Amino acid sequence: MNRTLENLTREELCPNGIWQRTNVVKSLLRHQICRLPKSEVSKIRTRYPQSQAEMKVFLVKFFTRHYFQTQNSLVDYMTSQKFLDIVMSGRLRILDVGSGPAVASLAITEMLACIIEHLKYTEEWPKGKTVKITYVLNDTSNICLGTGQRMLTDYFRISRGCNRDIIHSQTISIQKAFPDNMNRLQRVRFHLGAYDMAIFSYVISPLNEDKGFNGLVNGLLDVERLCNHNGKILILQDRFQTSLIRRVSRTIAASSKKQVLTQHVYPRRNKKETYTYTYYHCLYEPVRKVIFKQSFVA
Repeated sequence: MNRTLENLTREELCPNGIWQRTNVVKSLLRHQICRLPKSEVSKIRTRYPQSQAEMKVFLVKFFTRHYFQTQNSLVDYMTSQKFLDIVMSGRLRILDVGSGPAVASLAITEMLACIIEHLKYTEEWPKGKTVKITYVLNDTSNICLGTGQRMLTDYFRISRGCNRDIIHSQTISIQKAFPDNMNRLQRVRFHLGAYDMAIFSYVISPLNEDKGFNGLVNGLLDVERLCNHNGKILILQDRFQTSLIRRVSRTIAASSKKQVLTQHVYPRRNKKETYTYTYYHCLYEPVRKVIFKQSFVA
């Protein structure tokens, strides 16, 4: 059943091996881009937007790429029995560190909606069952958190018109740098339960610069203790930080993999225009044991 579900999900979201945005996500992204002002911004600020104009450029240039990377990295796990057992419990808790405008959270949610539609069609989804998703968005940028909250709200508004079953959601925003926010993350976990998925999307490089390698790794280890043992932790990074993600993965005893992804180009000049590139991901299960902090060397 799970292999069939994976194939059906890939066929819908990635036909012929090419990742494509759904109509819901197209509408959502178009709405957000149109409402933001346009002006010249620097390349660095585009990646870490602090203003509405910088956010507009980020949504145009980087949103879709990061969105597809999340789905490509998680499709095997999200169609596995371990993940389906979590969803069938009626709750899903996502920790999105370096969330930006909730890119990873939206990618997970739309793929889950697709999975549920297939389960409904095969009558493997209980009639009337719903899932409550709790998003914990963490970023130091107020514009990122505000945009992420609006995009999640608009996503559910738009998707309800498409007969989606994911009808309950809760969003918690934490505007404090990781891992200095660990006490807050622990409190959320205490009140709402263990995180089922923790995503670190394009954030390990600035964390390494700000907190040092030891601070980055110890923060990752602390997050493991807050996660569901059947859940997953995902680290995403482009090929320009290969040595860093490999060093991190070795230190936390998890494997990193180079992924090849083909997607439609947005905006595109014709319907057949595609782009193939590589990125790295580290996807691993949290270790449920007492972890002693230490200093790590290269």
